[in-house]
Amino acid sequence: MMATLDRPLRVQIVEDERIVAFDLRSGLEQLGHEVVGIASSEQEALRLALRETPDLVLMDIHLDQGSDGVAAACELREQLAIPVIFLTAYGETETLRRAAQAAPYGYLLKPFELRELNATLHMAMARRSEERKTEAAERRLLLALESAQLAVLESQGGQLRWGGHQLGQEFRALTQAASMLELQQHLEPPAQRALQALLEHGIPLDLTCRWLAPGGAARWLEIHARRFEHEQLVMGMVRDVTSRVEGETRLRQAVAAFDATDEAIMFLDAQHRVLSCNPAFTALTGWPESQVLGLRPAEFLYARRHVDHPALRQEAPRHGEVSCMRRDGSTFPALEHLSAVLDEQGLPGHHVLSFSDISEIRNAQHKLQHLALHDTLTGLGNRVAMQDVLDAPGLRSLGLLFIDLDGFKFINDSLGHDCGDELLKVLAVRLISILRSDDVAVRLGGDEFVVLMRHPRSAHDALQLAEKLLQALAQPVPLAAQPVAVTASIGVALFPEQVDSPHSLLRAADAAMYEAKARGRNRVALYAQAHADGASEQLRIEQGLRLALQAGQLSLHWQPMLEMGSGRILGAEALLRWQHPQLGQVAPQRFIPVAEANGMICTIGAWVMEQACAQAAAWRAQGLGLVRVAVNVSVRQFEQDDVLGLVRHCLQRHALPAQCLELELTESLFAQSATLRGSLQALRDLGVRLALDDFGTGFSSLGQIVSLPIDRIKIDRSFVIELVDSHHSRAVVKSIIMLAQTLGMEITVEGVETLEQHDVLIALGAVEAQGWLYHRAMPAEELLRLLRAH
Repeated sequence: MMATLDRPLRVQIVEDERIVAFDLRSGLEQLGHEVVGIASSEQEALRLALRETPDLVLMDIHLDQGSDGVAAACELREQLAIPVIFLTAYGETETLRRAAQAAPYGYLLKPFELRELNATLHMAMARRSEERKTEAAERRLLLALESAQLAVLESQGGQLRWGGHQLGQEFRALTQAASMLELQQHLEPPAQRALQALLEHGIPLDLTCRWLAPGGAARWLEIHARRFEHEQLVMGMVRDVTSRVEGETRLRQAVAAFDATDEAIMFLDAQHRVLSCNPAFTALTGWPESQVLGLRPAEFLYARRHVDHPALRQEAPRHGEVSCMRRDGSTFPALEHLSAVLDEQGLPGHHVLSFSDISEIRNAQHKLQHLALHDTLTGLGNRVAMQDVLDAPGLRSLGLLFIDLDGFKFINDSLGHDCGDELLKVLAVRLISILRSDDVAVRLGGDEFVVLMRHPRSAHDALQLAEKLLQALAQPVPLAAQPVAVTASIGVALFPEQVDSPHSLLRAADAAMYEAKARGRNRVALYAQAHADGASEQLRIEQGLRLALQAGQLSLHWQPMLEMGSGRILGAEALLRWQHPQLGQVAPQRFIPVAEANGMICTIGAWVMEQACAQAAAWRAQGLGLVRVAVNVSVRQFEQDDVLGLVRHCLQRHALPAQCLELELTESLFAQSATLRGSLQALRDLGVRLALDDFGTGFSSLGQIVSLPIDRIKIDRSFVIELVDSHHSRAVVKSIIMLAQTLGMEITVEGVETLEQHDVLIALGAVEAQGWLYHRAMPAEELLRLLRAH
C-alpha cells in the first residue's frame, strides 16, 4: 500500500451497524490505514466526504433510514472522484446490477477476511493511480487542443459528438449538429463532396472550407478527419481559421497590389536598408531588385546625394516631393511617402517607402501656367502677363504700344476665320522678331496687340520701334493662294512722362491709337492729353446713350421736304435728337457714330422706326395730306438686325401704307451691295420707297446705283453750299439731276439755306428740296400746326 501512496491511506466507512463499523475501523487501523470518519446514511456520507476528502470509501449498500449506498457512491464518484468499495451481505443479480452503476473499485461479501479487504484496497488504489495518470494525460490533451483551438469531432453509429476546444458563438449551429448529415448541409459544395467521400469510401479529409451559418456570415474551417473501419468510427479535428484565411486573403491582395501598382514601393528594415521592392520600382528607376538589396535609398535613389536623407531621419510618416535619380543618371520629380511598421513594443521594425513619378503633373502645371500667361493662338502673352508687368514692384519706366490692325474684319469675312488666324500667327512672329529680349508682346484679343517696352530712353525710342513694327506688319502674307497685306494703327504712351502710373498706360495708348486711325490709319500717334479728353467724352456719350432710351431723353424732330415751285409740303424726314441732362443737346454727329460702333444703333433704329410710323399713322388719321415720312436706316442695322421684319411689323402695327414710308440709306451700303441687294429688293416689293442719302460723298458708282432698287437720290448739302459761286458745283448738281431723270429716279436737294441757292436749283431742274430756307427741324406738334396751316 505504501508503494502507491507516500502516506497512510485515509479511509471513510459508511455502515449503519455501529458494531460492524467499529470492527472494520479496528481492522483498518491494524493494517496501518487512517479512518477519517464513520457515516451511517447517504446524506451523512456525502457531508463527511466533502469535509475530509478521503482516499477511498468503504460503502454498505443498505443503510439506515432507507438510504441507498449505490446512490451515495454515484454522487461521490461524480462530484469528488473518490473510489468506492462496496461491503455488503447481498450478492443477488439485481443488487449487483445496481452496484455496477456506481462503477465500484471492489465488491466484498460479508463476512470477509481482513487479508481480502487489504488485497482489495491495494488493487483499488492501484487502479485509481492508473486512472489518475490517464486523467492527467486526457487533461494535457484537452489543454493541447484548447491551446491549438482544435475541436474534436467524433461520429459513430451516425451520432455526432464534439469535444476539445469550444468553438465560438458563431459556430453554435455547427456544434449542435447531431449527425454528419446536419454538418454537411452547411458546408460549401466542394467540402460536402469531400465529406461524403470520407463517409462512403474512407478517403481522408484535409481541407479548408467555408461554413455557411444559417442566417449569418460565412466562416472558414480547417478540417482533418479519418475513418477507422475496424472501430466503425470517424474522428476529426476542426479549427476556426476565419482570421487566418482573411489575413491570407488580404496578404494575397496586398502582394497583388504590390506587384501591379504603378507606384514604386520599397520595404526597408529598421535601419532603412532595402529588403524588397516591387516591379514598378524597377520600371521607374531602372534598378533591378538584386542590385539594391541591403542598400539605403539615400545611397542610390535621390538626386541630392547625401548620407542621411531628411525623409529617413524621422520615424513619423512623411509625405513630400523629392527629386529622384534613375540608374542611367536621369532625374525626375517624385511624390514620396515614408511610413513605419511598428512591432509589438510600438517601435519601428520596418519601413515602407513609396514614390511615384509626377513628371506629367509638373508638365501639366507648366502648361497650365503657360496657358494662364499666354494667348493660345499666337503664343504671345495675354492680359494676365501684361498685368504682371504693370504690377511689377519698383517699375521706374515703361512704354506701351497699342497695336490695332486696320481692316482685319474684312479679311476674316472674305477669306474666313482660318485665314484670319493664320495671319495673326504670322504677324505675332514678326512682332517677336523685332522686339528686344526684355520687351513683352501681348495679344489682348481679336486684332489688338500690345508691346511693353521696358525702360525706354525717350519717346523717340518708342516711336522708332513703332515705325519698325508698322513696316514689318505691312509686308504681304500668303493666304489662300494669294498675298494679303494688312496695315496697323499704333498708339504710344510712356510712364512716367505721360501718365502717373503704369496702369494708366493701356487707356492712354488706346486713346492715341484711335487718334492714329482718325488721321488715316497705318500710322503712329504719341499720346497727348487731348486724346484722353476725346476718349473720355466718347465713353461718357456711350454710357449716357445706354440710359437715354429708358430715361426718355431721345425724341424725333421733323424737317419738311417741299415742292420748290409751289412750296407744298410733300413729306418730312425724321431726325433723332438727344437731350442729355448734363451735356444738353447732343448733336447727332457726336452720338450716332458711337451708337454704330457699339451696336446700339440697332436698338435705337428700331425705336425710331416705331415712333416714326406711329406719328405718320396719327397724322393720316387726322386727315393731313403728308405724302411720305423718311426714316434713316444704318448699314449696321442691315448687318445685325432683320430690317425687313422690323418694317413689316411697324407698318402692320400702325396700319400705315407701305408707300408712305421711305427709308434713307447712306452710300456705305455699296460696300456690301451684293449681300444687301436681296433685303433691299424685299423692302421694295413690300411697297416701301428707298432713297440714297448724302449722294456724292461716298463710294457709289454708276453701276452700283443702277443695280440697286433705288427710288430717290438726295444731293448732299456740301454741293449746295458753293452752288451760287462755283461753276464746278453747279455742273456736279446738274449732272446728278440729269442722271436721276435718266434713270427714272426722283431728286431731293438737302441743305438749301438761301434764295440764291433756291433759284439756281430751280434753274438746274430741281423739283424738291429741304433746308433752313424753308423750315428747320421741328417737334411733331409744331409740324402738325404747319400741316394744318397748309
